[in-house]
Amino acid sequence: MRALPTLLLVLVAGCSAPVAGALDDSEANRVMVALDRAGLDATKEPDPVTEGKWKVEVQRDDVPRALAVMRDEELPRVAPSGVLEAVGKGSLVPSEAAEHAQLVAGIAGDLEKSLEGIDGVLSARVHLNVPTPGPLRDLPPPHGSASVLLEHRGSTPPLSADSVQRLVMISRPVPAAPAAGELGHVGPIAVARRSMRELQGALVGLVALVAILAAATLVLYARLTRARVEAARPPVRP
Repeated sequence: MRALPTLLLVLVAGCSAPVAGALDDSEANRVMVALDRAGLDATKEPDPVTEGKWKVEVQRDDVPRALAVMRDEELPRVAPSGVLEAVGKGSLVPSEAAEHAQLVAGIAGDLEKSLEGIDGVLSARVHLNVPTPGPLRDLPPPHGSASVLLEHRGSTPPLSADSVQRLVMISRPVPAAPAAGELGHVGPIAVARRSMRELQGALVGLVALVAILAAATLVLYARLTRARVEAARPPVRP
């Protein structure tokens, strides 16, 4: 008679099947809520294959319906890469353009994570257009833009367009462009008047350094020529 409870336990365990695995806690809970909303009995248990992750199981007969519900809800979600993950990828010495693209992709991934964490949002896609900053600091930074696609449950959005815009769009004060009278010329170079003195000093120092090197080169050349002439003279006999 003792074998009967064990047999029943094996039969009960054999009637369930996993429909998702290797999930973090929040994603496993999201799957559980979706299946419960569809009227399916599901259980969340530690995933023995992946340490620290969870799996979701349903009755074997409910597997097709559970998979259909998860497909409609686009679950489980694939976590987008954030800034830390995106910047860490790439070649050993990435170019400036590659680093900028990775940083923008990471920011978009973090924004998608924030939006998908809102109750009622099924999925979020964020596309950022962030131009690379110009090499001249005196010029105003280029304007960026963002596009957001939200898939939500029901006819009423879980958050307004203004809320999404406040989350995605970050305004920065644009520095005033220097007026025409504030620009000066050092030769063919146009710079702000406040920077003219520093540039002139740097150019004068550079010219002086070149003159010193040229003079030292001439002196050294003259000494070498004199040494060669003296070495070529025949010795004077007494």
